Amino acid sequence: MTARLGLGGHLKALIREPLLWSEAVRAVFAMRRLGRFLPSSAYLDWRTHTAYGDSKASITSIDMAHYLRWRREMRTMSRWGRVT
Repeated sequence: MTARLGLGGHLKALIREPLLWSEAVRAVFAMRRLGRFLPSSAYLDWRTHTAYGDSKASITSIDMAHYLRWRREMRTMSRWGRVT
């Protein structure tokens, strides 16, 4: 599963964007609260199929960074009562 996510490439992308480090840690701990370190393979197959049209596609570093920015923005908006 690590090879499928391209973890090395994602780590390199995170190193270039230090503002996303804390959000990446939050995302990991959110998964750990569910009892796993990474999402299940069935969930990843579904997400990659809906995003790329192929359930075996690799998640790009750009998409990972967009996801972390979206998580951070949604958390900030909900804190200020802008998300219902």
